[in-house]
Amino acid sequence: MPDKNGLTPSQYSSVDREKKVYPPIQWWPLRLTSPTQKVAVWVVWIVAGVLVRWALDLVASTAAVSDLWVILGTVVIVAFARSCRGWSEPVAPPRAWWRLTARPLAGWWLAGLHLFAVAAPFVQGWPLEVDLPGITTLFLGLAFLNSSIRLTIQRHRTQ
Repeated sequence: MPDKNGLTPSQYSSVDREKKVYPPIQWWPLRLTSPTQKVAVWVVWIVAGVLVRWALDLVASTAAVSDLWVILGTVVIVAFARSCRGWSEPVAPPRAWWRLTARPLAGWWLAGLHLFAVAAPFVQGWPLEVDLPGITTLFLGLAFLNSSIRLTIQRHRTQ
């Protein structure tokens, strides 16, 4: 029966849903569990990154700052991936050294995006250029791919 706004209630509205309760942020070692925490840390990294990059541009050459920024960005992405915990993933124990995501699907997507970024110039027929951003993007793609392959194998062994 439609309500006064003309909307029909969902057949699932009477089902009690369990609300996810996330633990608070753990600062050392950094553990992010809720989506809000992850977005907040990412936004802070972007704002801090803009300020640090601006300050570095004032005191160093553009080429040196660019190379440093690529390396620092890669380290931050790996650290961020290792600090984020998925729902129902244990927070306290450290992850295995190879594990970057809570579930294989996220790693497959991230690996695909990074590897596509590396492969796109070759598909378009551009000349081969080996540069630092390409190498770090390839590294990240292979790291996420390795993580997803191992998580998939681990998941199949436990079933």
